[in-house]
Amino acid sequence: MIQRLIRYLAIFLIWCGLSTSHAEGFDWTLLKGTWAESAQGKFGCSPDNLHQRLSPSRDFMTLFFENDRKWKSSNGQELERYSATIISSSPNVLIIKYNADLTGIPEQYREWEMRFIGPGTYRWRSTSWPIGTYNDVIGVLCKRE
Repeated sequence: MIQRLIRYLAIFLIWCGLSTSHAEGFDWTLLKGTWAESAQGKFGCSPDNLHQRLSPSRDFMTLFFENDRKWKSSNGQELERYSATIISSSPNVLIIKYNADLTGIPEQYREWEMRFIGPGTYRWRSTSWPIGTYNDVIGVLCKRE
C-alpha cells in the first residue's frame, strides 16, 4: 500500500514538472489575431501595410510569424514565414531569438524583447540595448480572432 502511494506521488510530481513550461506565465491570448507594425506615424492596419499572425508551437518553445504576403527584410531576403525560439517570458513579455530561417541578422539583433504595453499594442527592444530603451516600431492588433 505504501509503495503504491509513493509510486502515485512520484508519478504526480513528474507530471507536474513536465507540465510546467518556461513560457507558462505568458498570456497567450495576447497573440491572437492579425497584427501590423508601424513607425514614424504611419497607420499600421492600412491595407498596404504588411499584416501577420503570431503563433506559438505546441510546446511553447517557438514563435512563428506568418505574413499575409512576402516581406523583404533589410538584407533583401523575402519571407512569408519565419520563426524565433522563445527564450523566456512573463505575463506580458516574450524574449525571443530569431532562428536561422531569418538570415543576415547580426548576433546583437537576433534576440528581442516583445513587450505588450496595452490592449492590442506591443513594443520591441533588442536585449543588447539598455533596459527601458525601445525602437520606434509599435505593433497594433488589426483584427481579433
